[in-house]
Amino acid sequence: MTDFMGGLNRLFEWVMRLSVINILWVVFNLPICYLAISVLFAEDQSSIILLIGTIAVFAPFIFFPATTAMFGVVRKWVMGDLDVPLVKSFWRYYKENYVRSLTGGLLLTIIWVVWGVDFFFFSKVNVIISTFFLIGFLFLFLMTLFFFSNTVHAELKLFTSLKNSFFLTMVYPLANLVVLIISGIILYISLGMFTFLIPFFMGTLITYVAFAAYHQKIEKIHAKTAEEAK
Repeated sequence: MTDFMGGLNRLFEWVMRLSVINILWVVFNLPICYLAISVLFAEDQSSIILLIGTIAVFAPFIFFPATTAMFGVVRKWVMGDLDVPLVKSFWRYYKENYVRSLTGGLLLTIIWVVWGVDFFFFSKVNVIISTFFLIGFLFLFLMTLFFFSNTVHAELKLFTSLKNSFFLTMVYPLANLVVLIISGIILYISLGMFTFLIPFFMGTLITYVAFAAYHQKIEKIHAKTAEEAK
């Protein structure tokens, strides 16, 4: 009974951690959340394009800093610091990394927009081109996750961080596949089955999976480098 109550207590603690940070992330992203919901109810293509364009404009200033703050807190959990103050730490990471996440967000948003526009115009040509663009979206998704991880874990210059994020997306493909599969399952369940998970768990769960994979890759690279140096 003692073991059961201890396990139940740990479960509740994790539910609290995940939900508090996810709610903070949603609150900081409220303008983008409103625009995203508006896209679902838009009645014509021009309105959808306008709304998505507005989201792209806001993303570097709102989405990227808030998501970086979430990654900063989750990094502490992955590395074993489970007692980190949630709200205080989120706000500290938000302020400390705002400029860095903003500038990186501008570059990544431009890449996402260019790729999305190309997909819109060229994906209907044939199946091969559509598949190429879809693989590109998955690659960009992983690279963006690793950029967030790099931002909170390593003190690197912006372009070095982006270069490292690109490199980490290329290596250890099995880990990348695991991140994509688990993230896809979380998104499918949250968006298609249990939408109440979106404000409480969706962001933090994907963040935890992504940073855990990132940290594992970094540890393997450091171990390999140390072994080669002997």
